[in-house]
Amino acid sequence: MKTRNELSRITVDIPKVDHKKLKAMAALTSRSMREIIVESIEEYLSSAKYPNKKTLKAIEEVEKGKGITEYKDTKDLFKKLGI
Repeated sequence: MKTRNELSRITVDIPKVDHKKLKAMAALTSRSMREIIVESIEEYLSSAKYPNKKTLKAIEEVEKGKGITEYKDTKDLFKKLGI
């Protein structure tokens, strides 16, 4: 287990029904609720999809207002796209 200096504490409010389910699941699997929650977070973070460099660059450019094209309406858009 990590030392106290390596850990951070959070508080999360969940519906009572979910808390009861989590507590029951912990008891059934002989684990603590904390273990289940930490495992779930680690699993989520390890499987999360992150944007690649090209996508991050495109997002950055859009946020700066670069590469944005305006059209009068959908007809104008389709015409310029050749559709």
